[in-house]
Amino acid sequence: MEASPGAVTKACLAAALEAVIAAEEELARLDAVAGAGDHARGMVRGFRAAVAATDEFDGPAREVLTRAGAAFGDAAGGASGALLGVWLSAMGQALPSDAEIDASAVARALGAGQMTVQRVGKAWPGDKTLLDTLDPFVRAYTAAAQERAGVAEAWQRALPAAEQGMRATADMVGKRGRAAYPGERSRGLQGPGATAMCYILRAAGDAMEEMSGGEAPHI
Repeated sequence: MEASPGAVTKACLAAALEAVIAAEEELARLDAVAGAGDHARGMVRGFRAAVAATDEFDGPAREVLTRAGAAFGDAAGGASGALLGVWLSAMGQALPSDAEIDASAVARALGAGQMTVQRVGKAWPGDKTLLDTLDPFVRAYTAAAQERAGVAEAWQRALPAAEQGMRATADMVGKRGRAAYPGERSRGLQGPGATAMCYILRAAGDAMEEMSGGEAPHI
């Protein structure tokens, strides 16, 4: 029996939690250049809360994401916590019912999430933030959806663009918030937010493939 979009979304959140736990030391090292180095702890707290808030919930994907976003924002703290929380919530609010979810619907939700992050964070691609990973991913995902790829397939096809965006932040200087403080000292290191976002997207893609056998068109 094929898993529901809500169940797959919960699996994606659980996989993202495992990914940020595994990368916690790396993310803390990258973030320490800009100051406190608490980005990684916030990501772990946020995803733990998101998973806990949805673990016993069997509703549709859109409600899974809105509940996860609210819990994430409350638990993670800091600017990055707020941004990841509103990202999850905005995607949930933009999704249709489970029965209507396809790659195009997910593309619209991803776009809504990105626009919300840009509005709330007052940041743009090129500022050495999570947007430098998210923006190319959303563009590549949307292109794959327009070619009638399924949700899981489109996600996998978009991951190389996300990884390229993440790597490109090593040549950037932070321009927003605390990340702007070190100036040129941040050049040569990947942005912690961009790195975390890439790991989150990759983990979600792995969860989709695991639950679908790599073939199902739905999330």
